[in-house]
Amino acid sequence: MQDDAESIALVEHLLASRKDLVLLRALDLEHGLKLARTKRPEAILVDIDLAGMGAIEFMKRLRNDAATEATPLLALGANASPATVVNAIDAGFFHYLAKPLQAAPFLEALAYALEFTAAERAERGSPQPLKESR
Repeated sequence: MQDDAESIALVEHLLASRKDLVLLRALDLEHGLKLARTKRPEAILVDIDLAGMGAIEFMKRLRNDAATEATPLLALGANASPATVVNAIDAGFFHYLAKPLQAAPFLEALAYALEFTAAERAERGSPQPLKESR
């Protein structure tokens, strides 16, 4: 879908100058699950419109794993009706972003998610995620 390619390009552009972050991408939720468990990301942006496992099942699996149970999940979806947003938040997503992805709301949600993760990891005494070189 065109909006997916645009969203990915925008995220890559916005994070290109962030030397403190590593962008990991998965084309499906199964691969995303493996990446999340091994790399322990500070936040995850999930396209909830992806086919396959489904975003809710993806979130449940992450929540049932000690390594990813507190990782903030940012939902990205085409349907931004108030009911859809409330349902996503009630289901456990950290924030809901509407397609097409907009820079300011994404950066604001990401900053909040990163602050949350830092505080959560400091409180738990959890190790920081693995850092990779670009």
